[in-house]
Amino acid sequence: MAGERRQHDSSMKRVSDRERHGAARAFTLVELLVASTIALTVMGALATLFSTFSRTASTSQAIVDMTSRMRATGHRLRQDLEGVTVKVGPWTDPASDSGYFELIEGPRSDCTDATRKILPASSLGGDPDDVLLFTTRSTASPFIGKFGYSTISAPCAEVAWFCKEAPVQPVTGVTVFTVYRKQFLVMPYVAIPPFSANALPVSIGGGLSDATLTYDISLRRDGAVLRPNSLGDLARRENRFRHQALFPFEFLPADKTDLSGALHSATFDAAENKNSSVREGEDVVLQNVLSFDVRVFDPNASFNAGANGPIFPGEPGFNAAVVSGTCGAYVDLGWNGDAPTAISAPFPPLAGITAFQSGGMLLVNRAGSPRLSPPTYDTWSSHYEVNGLDDDADGLRDEGTNGEDDDGDGVPDNRTERETSPAYPVPLRGIEVRLRCIEPTTKEIRQVTIRHAFPQN
Repeated sequence: MAGERRQHDSSMKRVSDRERHGAARAFTLVELLVASTIALTVMGALATLFSTFSRTASTSQAIVDMTSRMRATGHRLRQDLEGVTVKVGPWTDPASDSGYFELIEGPRSDCTDATRKILPASSLGGDPDDVLLFTTRSTASPFIGKFGYSTISAPCAEVAWFCKEAPVQPVTGVTVFTVYRKQFLVMPYVAIPPFSANALPVSIGGGLSDATLTYDISLRRDGAVLRPNSLGDLARRENRFRHQALFPFEFLPADKTDLSGALHSATFDAAENKNSSVREGEDVVLQNVLSFDVRVFDPNASFNAGANGPIFPGEPGFNAAVVSGTCGAYVDLGWNGDAPTAISAPFPPLAGITAFQSGGMLLVNRAGSPRLSPPTYDTWSSHYEVNGLDDDADGLRDEGTNGEDDDGDGVPDNRTERETSPAYPVPLRGIEVRLRCIEPTTKEIRQVTIRHAFPQN
């Protein structure tokens, strides 16, 4: 009996232990709900954290990509500027076969809009309407362009850098632009059909505007044919990319439509080329641009003494009425404002101011309704003084080289008798280009500055 009792007690103890241990391993419904809530909260926090990390990584990558594209564009521009074929200063003799350099200052600046209205300090506007045109030589690999269904190469090219307003605006309240780079090979002799006798019949090319869809060659119209330009031909403004046919052969801005069909189209855009789909966007180099600001070095530019350093012309806060002094700086052409007080040729610096302050502008269409062009720096061509034409429409031809005293000062063929003149009759020491872009998603802004000095010898 005692043994049976001990065995029974042992069995009861094992059952009691199993019940006790079983009860310890179980969870109540409330405990399960609390545990689930905590787990979901932790998972939600982790998901939010991962989403934040993902957005940060995406944002950082977008800014890195934009900065990389800006640097690549700046590198491409530096390469072009390093290969400039001409001495950047007037006058240029076409016989030297050295090409040209031209800079056109649009009406906007970093502190004003197209109507010269002062922008508020909070404005994201900039200077997108400057134009750079010049001939350049590649010291490494040659330039390559389209030639029908094939390609062609040459060591020299005519290039044009400019902006157009973007067709799609990704940032509300901000106008962004696209930077284009047009390239035309300079090939004075093209020994490949259909350039028979070194000329392309207009009946085949369809005019300059259509020819650029098929041939990346610098061409000029000569009657019924299109002829390839040499560097010497391009010293003459009338032979350059998108220049008018009347003296002084004004550049046609990219946002103007050429109704005559006699000029190159500005870009390979559907709105400007009936067959542009075959080359859409080929000349785009940078998008979401706020500013393509080209400035020239003026050794005597004025400045204001600002709280954080000097303020130069074209920068927000500059006040020409309270000039603190002068020093060398990069400024917009014609930074003093409007045109010279007197419309005349040549355009010398006005008394007491620098050439780059004088607003050197060309008098357009002198024989008809004269008006002033935007400030323009041009290496100019000396052939205008010996071309046998009355360029200034005063009834005389080439009066600066005809051996006569046309102005009655007792000295024949002096400088004031010339019938034409570069708008700025001084050498250009250097330029600065400020490229400013905005990243559409983050609204962050970045700027790349390119400076280039021109040899003075």
